[in-house]
Amino acid sequence: MELQTALNNMLGSDSFRYKLHSGFTVNDRKEVISEVEGEKSNGNTHIKGEMVNTPVDIYYINRTIYNYDSLSKKWLVIESGTTNSEEILISELNPLSNFRFTNVNVVEKVKFEKIDGAECLVVKCRPSVETQLLENLWKDFEYLIWIDYHDDNIRKAVLTATNKRNETTNLEIQVEFSDFGKKIEITAPERSSQNKK
Repeated sequence: MELQTALNNMLGSDSFRYKLHSGFTVNDRKEVISEVEGEKSNGNTHIKGEMVNTPVDIYYINRTIYNYDSLSKKWLVIESGTTNSEEILISELNPLSNFRFTNVNVVEKVKFEKIDGAECLVVKCRPSVETQLLENLWKDFEYLIWIDYHDDNIRKAVLTATNKRNETTNLEIQVEFSDFGKKIEITAPERSSQNKK
C-alpha cells in the first residue's frame, strides 16, 4: 500500500524541512494556532515562526530545548530529560507525530497532482490516531495526503478533525515537506556569556 510505504519512509527519514500551519474554525471564524517553518536532522529540530500570535525560535538538540524569549532577548535553556519531544510540543517540533495511526480502515485514491514539479498521488483516509493529545480533544479525523510517486515520500498533508465537545469547532493542520535526506546543519544557538544559566 502506497500510504504505508510513504509513512514508513517519513518516519525513517534522517532529515527534511517542513512548513506547518495549524488552526481551527469556530462557527466559521478562523483562528490560527501556529505557522512555523522547521528543519529536522538526526533527531535535532529547529523551528521558527509564530505560535498563538507569539514569535517563536526554538531548537531541540540532544534533549535540550533552546527557546528564544523575544521579551528578554535571551535564549532560555530547558533540559527536557526526555527523548520524546512530543511531550513538550506536539506538531510543531515533530510534524510526523500527526501521522502515527493505530489503524487505517479505508484509503481512497483521489487524484494526481503536481507539487513543486513532483507528480503526487493524493489519497484520503480516516485513520485512528495514536497521538494522545489529538485523540483526547478531537474526533472524525480525515487526512488528505500527497505522496510523491517517484520517491514514496509525503510532500503535503492536510488533517481535519472535529472537536469532541463542540461540533462547530474544527481543527486543520497542513504540513508541507521538502529536502528529504539533504544535509541540514542544526547547531545550538550562540548565547552570550550573560545569557548562560
